[in-house]
Amino acid sequence: MKKFCGFVLVLFFAIAALWFVLPKQQNVSQSIAELELYLPALMEEAAIPGLAIARIKNGQTVLLQTYGKANIETGAPVTKDTLFNLASISKPIMGLVLLQLVDQGKLDLAQDINNYLPFKVDNPHTAEEKITLRHLASHSSGIADFYDINSYAENQDPDISLGQHLTSLLLADGDNYRQGEHFLPQLPGEKRQYSNLAAGLAGYLVEATTGMSLAQYSKAKVFPALAMPHSSWLLHDVALETVAVPYEVEQCVPYLFLCADTESPSVNYLIGRYIDPPAKYKSFKPYPHFGNPQYPDGGVRSSISELSQFLVALLNNQDSAGRPLLSDAMYNEMFSLQLPESVSANQRFFWRDNEMGLTGHMGSDLGVFTALYFDRSSKDGFIILMNRGVDDKAAAAMKQIATKLVDL
Repeated sequence: MKKFCGFVLVLFFAIAALWFVLPKQQNVSQSIAELELYLPALMEEAAIPGLAIARIKNGQTVLLQTYGKANIETGAPVTKDTLFNLASISKPIMGLVLLQLVDQGKLDLAQDINNYLPFKVDNPHTAEEKITLRHLASHSSGIADFYDINSYAENQDPDISLGQHLTSLLLADGDNYRQGEHFLPQLPGEKRQYSNLAAGLAGYLVEATTGMSLAQYSKAKVFPALAMPHSSWLLHDVALETVAVPYEVEQCVPYLFLCADTESPSVNYLIGRYIDPPAKYKSFKPYPHFGNPQYPDGGVRSSISELSQFLVALLNNQDSAGRPLLSDAMYNEMFSLQLPESVSANQRFFWRDNEMGLTGHMGSDLGVFTALYFDRSSKDGFIILMNRGVDDKAAAAMKQIATKLVDL
């Protein structure tokens, strides 16, 4: 026992000594006041390949800046027209489309969605439930989350349609129904649980009521009115070389041949938190551009230029030609709290309030991390897009950039 305790003690001191001598990232960004110098320094510290930011004040864009690389391998820089995968920021963009259809009388917030669908969605764990568009938009439908990167297609749109994907998961005779595991044992409205699958179903309501898919309808009717001609839900509508390459960051402990990324989250966290190796010990692993059969949950590719136009239009409730985006009733509906406080005190129509008191949405997927937040009363907001996967370092950097932009 004494020998064992002695070994443990020696090992502890060896690790402690090694920790003191290992090279670490020099974090200097917090001492820099100027935004133009601060952001590149923070990008090196957090290993962010490319970054695009926008600041909106009083309903107008006052700052639009880009930094770093959209493609490390070719050296292509991020520009104001570089497309990024917006990930879940796509959901409230879809929310605008859905509320426009409510204004047109094609959808009703309180109707059972089965009145619109060509198939019947039935939660096997509850009886006589009524799922509405409002439930789908507030993540309270009783439909569980579904996120499976194995369903993604690489550098192309999937062969399976959104309708085929949904029926496979939600219908009893579907190939991936699995005894109803994609449903929760709660009635609609009883519990808020974030659900990408429910968002996918909400997106299918566009096709069920207009005969055009969400992607087709947005490309034909919505994006042109918002001066977003290059934005798209689907990969076949964009040139892949114009989309920022999504990257994963691998970080290694100097001299120890120990490396990790977000696919090894525990080790990755420990290395980042307690070692924080310098930039030269970090490398970027490119991902393909993924096509997602459940694309309404996060499929939009857009640029900082076009997404800022979307936010300006949203805050002013008017499109690029000055026409109202929504009726006053639906505009207010978009920003109204959708659930009783006992269920959720901050869930709006796909939008959600954050700890800063702002309304918005974040997005993350393989190799991307995004944020869009605003104050509706002052018509102030910001957008942050980066082509880097989420981990502790990226999350801290996102918060720091957001704080800087709010203080401008």
